[in-house]
Amino acid sequence: MRFCRLDATFGRLEHRSLDFSPGLNIIEAPNESGKSTLAAFLRAMLYGFPARERGTLAEKNRYAPWSGSPMQGTLELWSEAYGDVTLRRDTPRAGSPMERFAATRIGAADSIPGLSAADCGELLLGVPREVYERSAFIRQSGLAVEASAELERRVAALVTTGEEGVSYTDAAASLKKQLNLRRANSRNGKIPALEREIEADEAALAEINTLLSNQKASETALDALCEEETALRGELAAHELADRQEQFALRERAKRSADEAAREARVFRRMLADQHIPPRETLEENRVRLRAVEDLERQRRAARQRRADAELALSQFDAKAKPSLLRPVAWLYAALLILCAALVPAVLLLRLPIPHAALYASAVGVVLFTVLLLSEALRAKEKRRERARERDALDRALDEEDAACLSIKEEIDRVLLEIYAAVPAGDAVSAAAFIHENLARYDMLAQMEAEAQRLRTHCEALPQPDLSSVPARPVERPARSREAACAALDDAAARQAELRSQIDFTAGRLRAMGSAEELTAALAGKLEALRQATAEYDALMLAMETLEHANAELQSRFSPELGKRAAEYFRRLTGGRHDAVLLDRAFHAMTSELGDAAAHDAALLSQGAGDQLYLAVRLALCDMVLPEERHIPLVLDDALTSFDDERCKAALELLDSLSQSRQILLLTCQSREAAYLGGRANVTVTTL
Repeated sequence: MRFCRLDATFGRLEHRSLDFSPGLNIIEAPNESGKSTLAAFLRAMLYGFPARERGTLAEKNRYAPWSGSPMQGTLELWSEAYGDVTLRRDTPRAGSPMERFAATRIGAADSIPGLSAADCGELLLGVPREVYERSAFIRQSGLAVEASAELERRVAALVTTGEEGVSYTDAAASLKKQLNLRRANSRNGKIPALEREIEADEAALAEINTLLSNQKASETALDALCEEETALRGELAAHELADRQEQFALRERAKRSADEAAREARVFRRMLADQHIPPRETLEENRVRLRAVEDLERQRRAARQRRADAELALSQFDAKAKPSLLRPVAWLYAALLILCAALVPAVLLLRLPIPHAALYASAVGVVLFTVLLLSEALRAKEKRRERARERDALDRALDEEDAACLSIKEEIDRVLLEIYAAVPAGDAVSAAAFIHENLARYDMLAQMEAEAQRLRTHCEALPQPDLSSVPARPVERPARSREAACAALDDAAARQAELRSQIDFTAGRLRAMGSAEELTAALAGKLEALRQATAEYDALMLAMETLEHANAELQSRFSPELGKRAAEYFRRLTGGRHDAVLLDRAFHAMTSELGDAAAHDAALLSQGAGDQLYLAVRLALCDMVLPEERHIPLVLDDALTSFDDERCKAALELLDSLSQSRQILLLTCQSREAAYLGGRANVTVTTL
């Protein structure tokens, strides 16, 4: 068998096509470019998705196309059994990726009979999915071989008898299951269950007589409690009738109180209407007006005070003395001072004779006196102008205050006229008294109506007893209170329930246990069943020991045959350094170097050597479990990444030789593989 061509919309592969050649196909691509996705696509086309996988890591979710397109693909291959085949899988609806399947001849439309979505991989390759994944489908992160009952069965059967169908793991598991059914431990299994049942039956025989005696005593006590319950219910019924009578009387009193309060409110309201009392809203409005009048009066008083202050300021201003020229004596002193001031410099500085100096001083004094007189006259004139301006300002302020007083008086008169029009009063004081008195009366009316409404609501909230259930004659209330009667009834009911539970439990136990004769017969049967189960358990233990001995013998043949083939491949991969490989049934590997006496666990090897060991085991498994006549292709996804250059060359030489008989797809993120094998006739290099 070999792959020919694929076309995939799968994961990051979007309508990606790729052709394959016979022999060794080296497919180069950098990391995160879709190599592992390509390998997963081939497996999905052959075997579909695992049905039990769930969650985001399930393959059907991991490989959802990145573009959001429906998952689909086509794989063309050639098979020895079916010839040219085209496999198609696509997604008919969301949530069922790759569910629709078709298998046709290449270039034809007719389906190939027998190939279905569930089994086409096993029919084409000749092995189930778990065997294919553990042999020919090789990934770098999955080189180690995981244990599988199917893989073990094929290896063990083929190296011994050449037939498939027997597995030590399955047989041992089946025997272990049968042993656990009979005795898993001291508590679980058929034998412990029978032992517990026998012990219970023996205890039940001793319990029957005690149960019968207890049942009779419980029935007698239950009859007495039933009589007590009847008497208590009679007392509660009497309490109920007395309560109904009291409820009826209470409701009647409440109704009368509500009607009386409503009547008083109506009478009071009618009285207000008869006295022609204005509505409450009118009174409220006029009370607001009275408050406004009070505010206006305060403003009026303040305005009057400001007017008086302005008038006083004006009178005080008028009372001040008017500015005048200097008095004559002052003028005389001024003239003498000027004369002296002019005479002294004339005598001392100019050195004039006294007569001339006096004449000079007189002339200078006249000039200076004239200048002083003119400046004084100008200053007096300016003061008179300033005084006139100040008096005009005081007159204006007085006029403004007169206007304000007049405006406030007019507003007060207007508001009072509105109040007198609505309220029968001749002045503000009587109007205020009238409004206050009648608002108080309206408040009283509101309280009366609210009380009437409260009483009516209270009356409506009281329970309305059925008049037919209210007895005409007074009922005498029992001496015991309702609470005490209810508590006694609850206690009686609890004791009855307890007794009935005891009686039911006893009856159930008696029915479950049956008669002493039946229990004795059942006990004898269980003793016989216990003896038989014990004998079966001993026989199964013997079979398990025999199987383990047989498995030890088979193990001595199982491991060497597979190990021999793996050692041949491992020797070629390591250049002859390792000459032995040992495997157990879990496919856990050990190896020894040439000349060493002891074998080393694979976990002790380097990463590269460990990967080379398990690659050798994988190739040996392919030789043993894959049908030789089908030449199943090998798929290796970055399986040589950890190999050094020399061992990588050895591995490539080995793969080149194997590709002579089967197709090999080598997916790699490196270029050394193509560089080493490029140009060989059986090697094709492709870039993804």
